[in-house]
Amino acid sequence: MRAPSRTPLPDLALLLEETNLLLATNGLPTCHALAPVSDGDTANPVVVAHSSERKYVVKVTERHAETLDHQLEVANALRDATDLPIPQHYCCARKGDRLPLMIMEWLPGEQLRTVLATAHDQDLKTLCASLATCLANFHDPVHLAAVPDTGGGFAEWLYARSMGVLEQTGAPGPGRDELDAAAIRRYIDARLPALAVTAIPSLVKADQDLRDFLADPEEYQITGMLDWERVTRGDGIFAITLIYLRLWLNGKLDGWADFYATYNRRANKQAEQCRQAEFYLMCRAVLAYEFNDAVARLVDQLLEGKRLPFEGA
Repeated sequence: MRAPSRTPLPDLALLLEETNLLLATNGLPTCHALAPVSDGDTANPVVVAHSSERKYVVKVTERHAETLDHQLEVANALRDATDLPIPQHYCCARKGDRLPLMIMEWLPGEQLRTVLATAHDQDLKTLCASLATCLANFHDPVHLAAVPDTGGGFAEWLYARSMGVLEQTGAPGPGRDELDAAAIRRYIDARLPALAVTAIPSLVKADQDLRDFLADPEEYQITGMLDWERVTRGDGIFAITLIYLRLWLNGKLDGWADFYATYNRRANKQAEQCRQAEFYLMCRAVLAYEFNDAVARLVDQLLEGKRLPFEGA
C-alpha cells in the first residue's frame, strides 16, 4: 500500500512491457516478472524485475523525470571512482517513452529507516559508523567535478519554507508544545550571513534522508546509496545535521558520537560546530514540527544556546 501523497504504481503489465523494451534496446536480458518492493513509502514507485540471469530494480521516476540522463551519468561516475555502494544504473527511458523508467542493479538490504529502528547498543554504533563512512566519502571535494556549479539556492528555499511553517503554527493545538516563532526567527536570521561561506564544500543530494540508504539488518552495514535524481554542489554540513535530527527523532542519539567520530576520521574536511550547522538544524527542526511536535524540545535547546549538533559529541 502506497501512501496517498506518493505517485501510484503504474499498471504492472504496461510496466513489464516498457521495462523489457528498454532492456532489449540496451542489449540486456529481459525479465519475466515484476514484484513491488515491500516498503512502498517512496516518492517514485519501485519494483524488482526478475530475469533468468539477474534481478533489476526499476524506478518509475515520475518526480524529476527530466533528470534521468543526469542521474545515470553521475551515479555511474561516482560508482566507478569510489567504493561507495551505488547500484549500477544500466539504462533509462528516453523522451517519448511511455514511462520514465530507470533500470538499476539490485542490491541487498532494507531501507535504513527500518533497520535503524531495530539497532541498539553496539549494532547502532556500527550502523552509524558505516553511514558516516559513506557520507565522508561522498563529501570528498574531489567529486565536485562530477556536476556543474548551478549557484545553489537550497538555503534560500529552506529559509523561506521554514518561515512559512512559523507563520502557520499560530496557537498550538491541544497537547502540542508551542514554538516561540519570534525567537526562532531571530535565531535563524542571525545565522543567515554565515551561509555566504560553505562549511563543507561537497556534493549534496536533495532531500537526502534515511530512505536514500539500504542497510543489512543483521550486519548493520550500509549496503546501498540510492536516489540520484538531484545531485548538486552544496554544503555537506546540512546532511550531517539532518542525520543528527533523525537520530534525535528516533531516540537513537546513542549512535551519534560514533557517527561524528567516524566522519571526522574519514573526511577530507572536518565537521565542526558552526553557525551554518545551527541554521540548518533549526530550519529542519521547524519543518519536522509539522509532523512531530516533540521536536519543540530540540528547538528549545537550540534557543537556550546549546551548540548542537556537535556539543558533547
